[in-house]
Amino acid sequence: SFRAMVAKTIAAAAGAAVLCLVGAILLTSGSPATMEALQTTDGQTVTTTSLYKTGEPSTDFPKPSAAAMKLKSPKEWKAHINTNVGPFTVLVHREWAPKGADRFYSLVMNDFYDGGRFFRYADNFVVQWGLKGEPHIDEMYENGANINDDSPKKSNSAGRITFATSGTDTRSTQVFVNLADNTFLDDQGFTPFGELATAEDLDLFKHKINAEYGEKADQNKIISEGNSLYLQKAFPHMSYIKAEKVEVITP
Repeated sequence: SFRAMVAKTIAAAAGAAVLCLVGAILLTSGSPATMEALQTTDGQTVTTTSLYKTGEPSTDFPKPSAAAMKLKSPKEWKAHINTNVGPFTVLVHREWAPKGADRFYSLVMNDFYDGGRFFRYADNFVVQWGLKGEPHIDEMYENGANINDDSPKKSNSAGRITFATSGTDTRSTQVFVNLADNTFLDDQGFTPFGELATAEDLDLFKHKINAEYGEKADQNKIISEGNSLYLQKAFPHMSYIKAEKVEVITP
């Protein structure tokens, strides 16, 4: 597992309505009245109105093989994410890791992270999230949803965001923000696809995301029992994501 791999490494290392703006496009989930066409990595066209929106039945969430989960990421875009302790922005660079950027874009555009908890806080190392907390969805993305690795281009420096992995070609939905310069991860398949947009965003992860539960949450229980049966009862003050939206900088 990613947790076990990193634990060993640490020990070894040191003990959607569409609003068109000038120069940008802001895509938000919500109103079905406005439709925008999106391209997939295999040449299909998907409309924003067909994407999953928070509040719909979890059984309607697209399968990993669905066109809605194969969206092609813009060259550069921002994921504006609002949490219960404040907002932060991820600036995604597709050229850093195209496959990772495409998957993250597909997840954000389908409101995957809404309601997700920051279930792992490793002080001065990483904050990890990316399990939705709805068993039907999380179980579906634990099997057969992995994407192939990208060739590493950037280092895991503080503030950069990377997919968690348990080995070669095992990235799915879980991501983490580096709280420090974790360069020892670079040669282990951890490839950043973006970065926090400002110093204030990194400060939110260091000082506002609740760190009291550390690494106590059991990922298997999150997957099988979800937020309502497990996390909200066992870790009632765990920080979580409230909403997410995309702002395209360079199509």
